[in-house]
Amino acid sequence: MPRKKPKVDTLEEIETNIKLLCDQSNNHMKVRAYEKALFGYNQALELNATDINALISRSKCYLLLGEASKALQDAETALGEDKNNIRAIYQKAESLYYLGQFEQSLMFFHRGLRARPELALFRLGVQKTQEAIENTIGSKPGPPGPAATVPKSGKSRKSGEETPKSQAAGATGTSARTRQKPSRVDLERRNARKLLGELCVDKEYLEKLLLHPDLVRADTHTESISAYAREAVEFLNKRQEFWRQQRPCTALPNHKNLPHDALPKWF
Repeated sequence: MPRKKPKVDTLEEIETNIKLLCDQSNNHMKVRAYEKALFGYNQALELNATDINALISRSKCYLLLGEASKALQDAETALGEDKNNIRAIYQKAESLYYLGQFEQSLMFFHRGLRARPELALFRLGVQKTQEAIENTIGSKPGPPGPAATVPKSGKSRKSGEETPKSQAAGATGTSARTRQKPSRVDLERRNARKLLGELCVDKEYLEKLLLHPDLVRADTHTESISAYAREAVEFLNKRQEFWRQQRPCTALPNHKNLPHDALPKWF
């Protein structure tokens, strides 16, 4: 008997199957079953690796699973198919934000805001990204206070010599001008203390411990102290990065409380 030829799905059948799989995964997303949703999106993209809706939906799913790099990759693939797709622009901006690339994220939030200024979603993205950049680089030093300038009435009318008050003001102004700006390392340490709290002391201790020359000698074949220390520092760095990214969002309203135009149904 001649072998039956395998059935080849038509383009319309493939699109129907992709839509069905995406709809099922979207329902999983609503109940926070992200792993099941990801499985469905993967199946849809096996049928068509460049389906924009499936790519954007999987990008959103990856973000909710904490895999921002994969989310960015899907968003960029979708933009490669349609560079003006507003959902893909938003997903790329969000992915860059959670990767800590705030400057690029801000650029794409602005791009979306220019394209769709009526969407509060992009306005909030611009706001939280600007706050993240300010938190990263630290607040800029303000203008010198009134003590930094010598009052005009500082000289005595009779002798022409400066009064003690004007001398004190001049000394204060000199020290304010000569005061050095905090270095980037100081700013990072200051931000780490704000984010980690008491754990920052433990992190600094472990970092100094890893630099100690006798640490390697303390390691044994059965137990490696340096490995445990590195693992703890790595964990604290991840927690610090997580809270650094989440902190700018604390002043923003919850997605559930956003205005109606902030999260359209097609998002």
